[in-house]
Amino acid sequence: MSRKLEDVQKDVEEMVILTEKAERPYVKNILQKELLKLQSELSAMKAKACASEKAATNTQSRCVTVELSTYAWDQSNKYMKIYIDLKNIQQLSKENIKCDFQETSLDLTVSNLDNKNYHFKVKKLAGSITPSDSSFKIKTDSLVLMLMKKNQITWDHVSEVSLDKKKEKIKKPTLDDDKDPSEGIMDILKNIYDEGDDEMKRTIKLVLEVIQSLIGFTYKLYQLDRRTKEEEEEEEEEEEEEEEEEEEEEGE
Repeated sequence: MSRKLEDVQKDVEEMVILTEKAERPYVKNILQKELLKLQSELSAMKAKACASEKAATNTQSRCVTVELSTYAWDQSNKYMKIYIDLKNIQQLSKENIKCDFQETSLDLTVSNLDNKNYHFKVKKLAGSITPSDSSFKIKTDSLVLMLMKKNQITWDHVSEVSLDKKKEKIKKPTLDDDKDPSEGIMDILKNIYDEGDDEMKRTIKLVLEVIQSLIGFTYKLYQLDRRTKEEEEEEEEEEEEEEEEEEEEEGE
């Protein structure tokens, strides 16, 4: 069983005291020999410890820091959950994972995972959390951040920045005056569907199922109105032609 450096250090100190107190030459000689052995052992252990420390420092300095930006998320009434894929994270010591939870932010650092450091930060969360009740869980090839919501409300997104980008991305749809109204409605729904998230897509599908017959009816009414207007214009033209013919006959 290997001895600890601290134990050998204490043995050397005590052996020095014993050697100094020894009076008989034979005993003193034996103690000095043992002291030399202990001192040699101590020097070797210090050299090994120093080499290990340097190796660890060099390994740490060679690690590349990767900024994480891709994640998945889910939520319940109590928690906002952030899922981050990190291969072999389950093999890493928990001491190498640090997450600083603040009321409206979080800062995650994963150190020396397969010779890489990972960093993930949310500067402004979409809602407030309780830092003391927030934590992380290590899963197979993934890390789950459990953010305890301060208020049990539904968040639209994880961060305010992501939410702002989402709002900017979804442009306000407009109806084209030259288009069939039903086509314009479908364009609006299609635009919202294409730019929306999964929940929005499901909602649009339900809306389409409910109003499909109504859209068809509106389309037919519009076509009917348009045909009626054309017929009225034709009738007006025929009346004008008849009036012109009557005026010509009266002139003759």
